[in-house]
Amino acid sequence: MKYLLMIALLCQGVYTYAQESIKGVVVTESKKGKLIGIPFANVYWQGTNYGTSTDSNGVFQLAVHDKSRKLIASFVGYTSDTIIVGDFNQAISLVLKKSILLDAVTIESRSKTTQMSFINPMKMELISERELFKAACCNLSESFETNPSVDVNFTDAVTGSKQIRMLGLDGPYTMISRENMPGIRGLGNGFGLSFIPGSWISSIQVTKGVGSVINGYESIAGQINTELKKPEEGEQSFYNVFANQSGRTEVNYINTIQINEKWGMTNLLHGSIRPWETDHNNDGFMDFPIQEQVNLMNRWKYDNQKGLMGQIGIHYLFDDKVGGQLGEQPDVVSANDPFLYKLRIQSERVETYGKIGYVFPKTKFKSMGLQVSGVYHDQDSYFGYTDYDAKERTFYANYIYQSIIKNSFHKFKTGMSFMYDEIQERVADSKFNRVERVPGAFLEYTFEPTNNFTLVAGLRGDYHNLYDPFLTPRLHIRWASSETMVYRVLAGSGLKTANVFAEHQSLFVSSRAISILNQNASLPYGLKAERAWNLGFNATKEFKLDYREGYVSFDLYRTDFQNQVVLDLDQSSNQAVFYNLDGKSYSNSMQLELSYELIKFLDMRIAYRWIEVKTDYIGGTRLKPFTPRHRLFANFAYATDKTVEDANWTFDLTAQWVGEQRIPSTSENTQDNIRSTISPSFMLYNAQVTRNFNKKFAVYVGLENIFNYQQKHPIIGANNPFGNEFDASMVWGPIFGRMVYGGLRYVIQKKKE
Repeated sequence: MKYLLMIALLCQGVYTYAQESIKGVVVTESKKGKLIGIPFANVYWQGTNYGTSTDSNGVFQLAVHDKSRKLIASFVGYTSDTIIVGDFNQAISLVLKKSILLDAVTIESRSKTTQMSFINPMKMELISERELFKAACCNLSESFETNPSVDVNFTDAVTGSKQIRMLGLDGPYTMISRENMPGIRGLGNGFGLSFIPGSWISSIQVTKGVGSVINGYESIAGQINTELKKPEEGEQSFYNVFANQSGRTEVNYINTIQINEKWGMTNLLHGSIRPWETDHNNDGFMDFPIQEQVNLMNRWKYDNQKGLMGQIGIHYLFDDKVGGQLGEQPDVVSANDPFLYKLRIQSERVETYGKIGYVFPKTKFKSMGLQVSGVYHDQDSYFGYTDYDAKERTFYANYIYQSIIKNSFHKFKTGMSFMYDEIQERVADSKFNRVERVPGAFLEYTFEPTNNFTLVAGLRGDYHNLYDPFLTPRLHIRWASSETMVYRVLAGSGLKTANVFAEHQSLFVSSRAISILNQNASLPYGLKAERAWNLGFNATKEFKLDYREGYVSFDLYRTDFQNQVVLDLDQSSNQAVFYNLDGKSYSNSMQLELSYELIKFLDMRIAYRWIEVKTDYIGGTRLKPFTPRHRLFANFAYATDKTVEDANWTFDLTAQWVGEQRIPSTSENTQDNIRSTISPSFMLYNAQVTRNFNKKFAVYVGLENIFNYQQKHPIIGANNPFGNEFDASMVWGPIFGRMVYGGLRYVIQKKKE
């Protein structure tokens, strides 16, 4: 009875404590003197580990703490703002500035180019624009060179396509969104990472494991959300020119116009070209395809200052690649001028999108929004004698309503979504057409009963016209044992349709015969949907050593597939076989990371990652090919001033050690075309130096793969590309060697009125 009474009194105290909460907004002053909200800013009570982060409009809700009345708001690149809260029923505003001058004393903060949130219940890394400036970030696929959590690899030695991996799983298992709307998916999985220019990106949020049910059901390994430059954030004009030794040349131009108090517009333009053939390894094939790309976006934003906000935009892309053997295709095929192996990939993509949201003025914690987008994607291509043509039409709508239950300790988001996909594919003489219609509804509940505990439970139900109804539950828990120690646990499931051809176009640059087993004519490609459960644990510890800050982070994730579309390259070196999983398939991932300012202005980030990915193939249980079990990463960044923005010089060095990888057997080939079944481990080094002038003009030069490490003979049977042993997809390491690049950036900032 005594214990029951104590529990009852404790619950009553928590309930009474939970009745009080505050709401407000974190803002900054624009160049024109206008206050605009800061998304993802940290808000917390001074002297505690209890806080929250703002939403996409800068709005927050936070429970009152019984031991503190000082509220602090902070965000990367800004000095913190602290206020004393007296009236908890009054909405408050916190204003962040770049710097504050008080009696000739400058209050400075050293902002990190990559931030890790300690308040968000999901472990999220915020990669800023300044972090992207550390490397040759020409598109999204090249935006993770200085990040240890995301791997980027070439898919083959001919097309120049890159693919990311998280938790040891290929890119399609990661949801890649643009401003929390569907981004790269479906047919875009083939080359879509190169369709988002790096200069357009203002920040990237990387989250491991399953994400929020609000954003859909497809996330399995993680989510990568890109935020593009917006009218209220971007410079008046931004210019960027880039070139490297292979002839790749890119030009970017971004212009922002503030029409009036309510309307703003941004134009984003990108053009790239690689005009000539190169063959440094002398195998008769181009190192890179000849390429032309035109990429345009126009976006508008509306804010009536009374709670109504909206965005609308259109994005157009045309990309043309020509690769394969060197030389012009002969008009007449003869012994002296034989038919050459050529490939051509033309992609055209049009996307329109719109967002509208309303924040109730009298209750800032209540809001609703609607997201809508439409995509048309057309790819016409051939690889030698194999044609691959594909079209996709997609429509997406997502309605979200959020509020609280009595107080901000109990928050919820709910809504409905609809996804429509129409895909038509032709491979040689075979056609694969399908229409997917998926209406769904979701509910996400956030519970914060104490200073150091947050629980986010989500459930969505969707009805798939091909796979029938299914549920997607997800759970995230955050517990802070102290002001500097945070633990997170997550669990949830995800489901996706396998796009077997779009996701594996590297198979087309080989002589492998593609076959699909266990076909069910009513399902896409005759295969069941891929479904997996993901469990994750994270512990992060902040520390100070010699007055300099740092953190240590430990991640542990496991992904178990209930069903997977397995690509089997081991049955024969002349075959690629797809079939539904019969048995087990899983991924175990462990990562240990340390970030610290070694000496003044010198940041160090090192990480070790171990991955084990195993699948039950027809021939037995094997490790997933082309997936290293061990990887070491180190990045050193030095700036000659307290922040990257103020430094005249910045120096960056990234080193990676990549362990051994399993390679599918080629024992059936002739002796010259047999390769080892285990790749060697290797080291890679990249470096860049940047000179900044008056925060307006910057010149940078860099060197990728400094010591020129290359995979030897990456194309099997290059001398006979129409033979039975030709295969350009067996890539496990660098194939292009050392690469020198350089560029310049010029910025014209907005003027105050």
